[in-house]
Amino acid sequence: MPLPYTHFYVRNETSLGALSHAIRLLWRWGQIYNSPVERNVAQYRTWLELVGEFLQQRPGLALRYEEQLLQLFTESFYGACTTRNQVKNSWGNRIITCWPLRYIPDDPPGEYDYREQPLLRWHAFTGLRGPQSIGRVPEALASVRMKQAWHELAAPWNIDHQLSVPLQLGGSDLHSFLVQRPDEFTDQEMDLASLLQPILTGLAFHLRLVWSTTEASPRGLAAELTLQETAVLSLLSRGLSAVSSARRLGISSRTVEKHLEHIYRKLDVGDRLLAVQRGRELGLLGPS
Repeated sequence: MPLPYTHFYVRNETSLGALSHAIRLLWRWGQIYNSPVERNVAQYRTWLELVGEFLQQRPGLALRYEEQLLQLFTESFYGACTTRNQVKNSWGNRIITCWPLRYIPDDPPGEYDYREQPLLRWHAFTGLRGPQSIGRVPEALASVRMKQAWHELAAPWNIDHQLSVPLQLGGSDLHSFLVQRPDEFTDQEMDLASLLQPILTGLAFHLRLVWSTTEASPRGLAAELTLQETAVLSLLSRGLSAVSSARRLGISSRTVEKHLEHIYRKLDVGDRLLAVQRGRELGLLGPS
């Protein structure tokens, strides 16, 4: 059997990251093909441990586990990055969160038509909500030209292959996790995705229940932020520094830093990027 990554090309845009990714995948090639069942069992155990820890947290702290979940998802599939997406009937694709943060842009450059995206076409036209990868979408739904167009678009980030794990939440919108990397996914990895789908769906339902409580609802958190803290968070989301925000609000930069401390504590985050991300998820900020 030939090595599965011999056609891996290191591109100038992300040469170091791509090379590191290729070396890691080649090193683990033997494990993937020699003991796929054992590896799936080990990964499933790791996921159950994370879920157990997650479910034991009080509602306000549960959200901090999202980054850990995305990180574990990426590691489980040797991905370059993982995103959580929401797709509407109008083919509008929205990246809700990404790990690593800002690894890829929220919107593709140029005028890419999502009606030609292979995975979206698969889910839209078949109505199936099981895990699927781009390479497994038949040509009847996504032609060679469509797949090539996607590969060219995603090439700078080495994510031209995607594995979609939809969340079976009902409704017309498609919510899913997407792990992305430069090479196709194996049958063993598709089996792992099927094992994880109920876990991911259950966690999503749990978070919905969390937000239905008064203590942890977005409205409750919004009420905890003062008007000035909300203003600071809004300016932060526009890329303003503490000094620029202070000047805009007519207060000292030290006061802005104090507001930031309060924002971090109330939103249970540790830095500005996560604060903005959490603010958008909770509806405290408008779309980016």
